[in-house]
Amino acid sequence: MNYVEYSDIFSQAGIVPVAGIKEQLLLFDTFNGTNPLEALNNAAPIKIYQKISLFMMNGDCTLNINGKEEFVPKNFLATIMPENTFSIRFDNPEAQYFLFVTYPKLGNELYQEIGVTYSSARLSLRHFISPMTDQQLADLCKLYTDIKRDLQGDDYELRDAYIHALLNAMMIKGINIHKYNPVPLEGDSSSRQYEVYCKFLSLLNKHAIQERTVQYYAHQLGISSKYLSFVCTSYSKKNASSWIDEAVAQKAKAMLLVHHYTLRETSQALHFPTVSSFSRYFKRVAGITPKEFAKSHLA
Repeated sequence: MNYVEYSDIFSQAGIVPVAGIKEQLLLFDTFNGTNPLEALNNAAPIKIYQKISLFMMNGDCTLNINGKEEFVPKNFLATIMPENTFSIRFDNPEAQYFLFVTYPKLGNELYQEIGVTYSSARLSLRHFISPMTDQQLADLCKLYTDIKRDLQGDDYELRDAYIHALLNAMMIKGINIHKYNPVPLEGDSSSRQYEVYCKFLSLLNKHAIQERTVQYYAHQLGISSKYLSFVCTSYSKKNASSWIDEAVAQKAKAMLLVHHYTLRETSQALHFPTVSSFSRYFKRVAGITPKEFAKSHLA
């Protein structure tokens, strides 16, 4: 069975952003009286690799996230992290919203700029739906319109730095609204070591389905296994082996929860020799067996 890693629902015909940066950021809103995501209304859920931030200004909608419906009313912020399956249904024709789609490369840069690390291995399969005060929504709406205005306007010196500053403000406000804790950045983000760390996380997200050894990733980066673990520990207080284990477990959870794979199909997709070896690995990392995980989430 082939495991489809990613799909980009936002490149479909009829889904046109109001502004954006190719393969970095897309903006959608109802400010001109149209619903740019109407093409997704009642569509089948599909796996996403971007981070989605939905700000409901009026009316409501229902999100389907990993097969479960989540109601998002007025003055709520919904943030859906990469690796989830997603679709949206607008029950109210008067629904008004603005929405960000952030691609992994830009997400990594923004997290770095505010002094935390980004890894889909840590944040995947998570989503947050939280209420906003009127003032919070007004502040975020102002930031959004400023970002959209500058993206739609003429280029000028240091425009990208200004837009990044606004996006960082949006991210910080979202983190505080949802009250989740990203991983603090311990080392110097301008150093060669941090570049190695980011490249490792990128490789890990791409190859964790097949590769589970520190030696593989160290070889791809042209460094020693010992140095790779040193770099990871410097920036996250977690060694390379722990990062790999967590990424593989998250891939397994996505297969079981999102794609409804059997244990055998999951173990085969992750290149384990037997179902029992996969189950032992999963329990060591996640604390429960994959069968217990699937039962608790799909009941």
